[in-house]
Order: sequence, then structure tokens, then C-alpha cells
Amino acid sequence: MEIKGHCEERFNSVKDLFEELHDSNREKGSSFSVYKNGEAIIDIWSGYSDADETKPWERNSLATVWSTTKGVAAITVALAVERGLLDYSEKVSHYWPEFSENGKENITVEMLLSHQAGICGAQTNDVNDFYDQELMASKLAGMKPIWEPGTASGYHSMTFGWLTSELIKRVTGKTLGSYFREEIAEDRDIDFYIGLPEAEEGRVAEMIPFSKEENNQNENTEPNDAQRASGSGPNLLKPQNTRAWREAEIPSANGQGSACGLAKLYSLVVPSDPSLKILKDSTVEEMTRSRIEGRDMVLGVVTRWGAGFVMNMHKVIYGPVEESFGHSGFGGSCAFGDPKNRIGISYVMNQMKNNFAADGRSVALINETYKCLDK
Repeated sequence: MEIKGHCEERFNSVKDLFEELHDSNREKGSSFSVYKNGEAIIDIWSGYSDADETKPWERNSLATVWSTTKGVAAITVALAVERGLLDYSEKVSHYWPEFSENGKENITVEMLLSHQAGICGAQTNDVNDFYDQELMASKLAGMKPIWEPGTASGYHSMTFGWLTSELIKRVTGKTLGSYFREEIAEDRDIDFYIGLPEAEEGRVAEMIPFSKEENNQNENTEPNDAQRASGSGPNLLKPQNTRAWREAEIPSANGQGSACGLAKLYSLVVPSDPSLKILKDSTVEEMTRSRIEGRDMVLGVVTRWGAGFVMNMHKVIYGPVEESFGHSGFGGSCAFGDPKNRIGISYVMNQMKNNFAADGRSVALINETYKCLDK
């Protein structure tokens, strides 16, 4: 398989590994990027953007990156915090009074962002409801927490999006997707959308779901209340390839992006050139400060959550730097920032795997990148 793009010579082994992933049919189409100060040091892609292999994957091919979107949402919220529009320690009800119902009056913004609010179920089986921010915000405002807020984390896989979007809407009058585009992405030419304009539809890759056999793994495990709530709702593997899905704004799940766009974004959150910073160092330090650490009630693994970010505490999914932060997406995508080496890294693909965290393909590429950096 031909590997397109470029990388600095010291990263040739990363390119070789990327080629191996494609030659072994572990990919349909994918891209891998590493950026520093908004410039690519690795920017490679290959494969096809459709299941029938008629449309080549391009550098600017866009894919649904699922929960990798959450990291972009968290950066957007951080900008609002830096500008004094939000405060991580303030109660959500200060900005959104209706949210105080049913035992949620003491939930703070940082608790909401770190999955401690206890409202991880969407309470609807109609995917069309997911496209209606006002409706979903109303449902969430009326919910009763499954556990006592602030005592544990339970991954809010879908509800995180409507919660963060409502906060941004309340303090800016804009949707989170619009605020991100206008205040962060447009001036910096960052190729990422939460709410895809119709004009960009021609670049969209077809997402290819994993097999039924993969879907049946862990089926004998008895779920707890939080897992049952999180797992309820419509099957989204079919809607993910529709225009309705892509044009909606669900900042937890339906971001459309390229690896180069996401890597560039994170590189500008942790640049070595101060003139390029999207956020102040103090903001980055605050948004990545640990809010809770322990076994997540939904994911079932030990996690450390910042203010919307997965923190690299195990030094496994985002390389060897513990301070790295970002988010991974259902199916395999990921994007993160490394504040030590001052780089942003992202992997985006359309051949989905049944995972919610580490993907073997991205982990291999990231680890090989760090081997080259260490040399």
C-alpha cells in the first residue's frame, strides 16, 4: 500500500510501521500526524475512505472521531474559563438554573467535566432526539443522579456533549461547535468540526463498523446501574454515516476531523513558541489538574480525569509522558498533547475496532514515535 505524505527522516520507522498496518489489512483508511508549533513533523495517510475501496483516503479526509471530540470540547470550555465566562469551581446551576433539580444543585463545572455528575444515561431510544440540544438539555436538567455526585466517576459517554454544549450556550449565546470554530479553529486553520457544514460533505469518510463477533465480547459480564444507563439508547453505528448525524452538534461523539487538524490543535495548546498559544500556561495547568482518580463506574478501569481530559497516568495510551492529556474515541481514533515535548499527536481511521480507550494501532504508532524522539 502506498503511504502518502511526509515525515522527518528520523521518523522513517514510524512510516514503515504505518505501512505494515495497511499491508496487513488492519486498516481501510487512516492518517497519523505529529505536530510541533502548528507544523507537521509527521503527516502520513493511506488507504480508502469507503468500504468498497473506490475513493482514496486523502490528507484532509474527515472521519467521525467519536469521543476524541470530548478533548476538543474540553479545550473550548477551557477558553471560556480563561475569559472569565465560566469557573471550574462554580456550580453548574449558577449558569444553568434548571439544572439544580433532583439533587444536582451542588454539582460544579469541574465535576461535570470529570464525569462525576451521575447522569450518564440519555433516557431516549430515538436518535433524532440526540440532534436536538434543547431537548437533551431539558432531559438532563430533570434527571436524578445515579450515584452521589462528586464521590466517583462514571464515564458520561454521550451526555458529556449536551452538558458541555449547554454550558457554553448559556454563557456565550453560541453553540459549542460555533464557539470552537469562531474563537479557535478558523484563524488557525484547524480542520475539525462539531456540526459539519454541508459544503464539507465531499471529504467525509465512510465509517466501517466492527464485526458482530467483536461486538459480542464481554457479553456475559453483568453491568452495574451506571453501565446500564450509559449503554442505553439507540444504536449509533448506522446513523454515524448519515448527513443528519454529521450536521448535528454532539460534542461528546460526532466531531468530524482529520489527524492533521487534531494534531495541529493540540500542538498549539502546548507550543514551545509562546506567540502561538491558544491558552495560557496557567489555563493548561488548571484544565489538566487531576479532578478524580480511581476505578470508573462505567469503564471499569482505573482512570484519572482532568477537566474533560483523559490523563495519561498509566503511560500507556499516549506514550511515556505522564503529563500528556487528550481523549480517545470509540473505534480507535485519538488525539493528545504532550506538554513535555511540546507536541500534538493524532490518529484517525475509518475501520472501527470495538474499544473505548486504547487501540493497538495507535498505541504502536505512538510508541514508535517516542522511540524516534528519544534517539
